[in-house]
Amino acid sequence: MSNSDKSLDEQIADVEKRLARRRAELRLFVAEARSRVSVTKTIPVAVVAALAVGFAASRFVRKPARPAPHYADKRSRSTRLMGAIAGAMLPPLIRPLQHVAAQWLAERMHRSAH
Repeated sequence: MSNSDKSLDEQIADVEKRLARRRAELRLFVAEARSRVSVTKTIPVAVVAALAVGFAASRFVRKPARPAPHYADKRSRSTRLMGAIAGAMLPPLIRPLQHVAAQWLAERMHRSAH
């Protein structure tokens, strides 16, 4: 049945169906583009944050090269406390980074497979 054989209502319904399909495709395209942008923006920020926390923790956990002076007892307690805090904070900070990196790798692998 050609367009000239269809009634005006049928032609309008066909056009509306095509428009709805195009809008759905566009929404999917936009969502995919947003996820790509958010992943590419998140990875560098998360890496920098993890490095900063790692460097900060290493400054507090470092062992002295020479024997500690008399007042080192107070420092050793604070060093132990900072080490415990860093040990408690690092895993929750690294988990989101691992999740984002896994998503990014999955997207790359999915894209290269197609």
